[in-house]
Amino acid sequence: REKPETTEEAIKFLDSYRSGKGARCVNGVVVHNTKTGRRVTGCECATAFWKPFPDSVVEKLLAEKEIFSTAGGFMLEDPTLKPYVDRVEGSSDAIEGLPIAEVKSLLLRASAPAATHVLFDMDGLLLDTESAYTVAQKEILARFGKEFTWDLKAKMMGRKALDSAQIMIEELQLQGKLEAQAFVDEREKILDKLFAESALMPGVERLIRHLHKHHVPMAVATSSHRRHFDLKTTLHKELFGLMHHIVTGDMVKESKPHPEIFLHAASLFPNAEAIESEQVLVFEDAPNGVEAALAAKMQVCHVPDSNLARDLRGNSYGELPSLEAFKPEEWGLPPF
Repeated sequence: REKPETTEEAIKFLDSYRSGKGARCVNGVVVHNTKTGRRVTGCECATAFWKPFPDSVVEKLLAEKEIFSTAGGFMLEDPTLKPYVDRVEGSSDAIEGLPIAEVKSLLLRASAPAATHVLFDMDGLLLDTESAYTVAQKEILARFGKEFTWDLKAKMMGRKALDSAQIMIEELQLQGKLEAQAFVDEREKILDKLFAESALMPGVERLIRHLHKHHVPMAVATSSHRRHFDLKTTLHKELFGLMHHIVTGDMVKESKPHPEIFLHAASLFPNAEAIESEQVLVFEDAPNGVEAALAAKMQVCHVPDSNLARDLRGNSYGELPSLEAFKPEEWGLPPF
């Protein structure tokens, strides 16, 4: 919707909002680096919803006339309309037409050097294993009358097994009732049956084969230990064989968000001493992994689960709904 041109059109807009229909705002952003010629694009959407408001509010908004100068005929902070705001799905910045987090990530990407090497996380990014973890953890926690929420899952993602288990125990106040090692041992028995059937996430095979075709060195840097890695990749040995090397959680001392696993993985590429950190592109789905990649001073593309809270996003060089949406040329890589 553009700015309402007539009173009738403004009333039509407002009537739709007070009947429960959201105002969806779409922000397209283009950043062009005139020095390097790299152009990057982004899109951020947000939707505002209002509670029912009376005719008197409509009449006052029409009399004030400001709605005729705003796209969609509303302003989120309008003092007349603000008391009736029900919720905003997305960021208020995107509603107001300046998605700051998106612009920041595009500026980072446009000014970064071309990526020459790629590191992939695995769980939830390359393989659909996070659902298996959820099933197993819910089953165990049900005995204690505890719920496994997405907020808790986000805190556990990307860490080594014992570290994530301890976080869960502390968050759910299960100290003295459940030990981290006992939890992991029980979870292992459940996961062994599920991991061997792990499927690829959307866009994974296309991207890996494309990068391999163009001789872009790739590696996996996963917090999973080697036995789990072997189980999870049972159906995909040939595809994972295209990686230059694999680094698993039992090969490093520290868990993400510490950068050790990414620094170690990058050091195993040929002529690693000549690679600048920011020439390495990391793909991650977990906030802890994004933080680890940034601590390693590498570029990072965040591919979060749609359930991940918005306040745990926004610090990466770019965010995608899935790897299907990845545009290699915007990262200095050969286009599809």
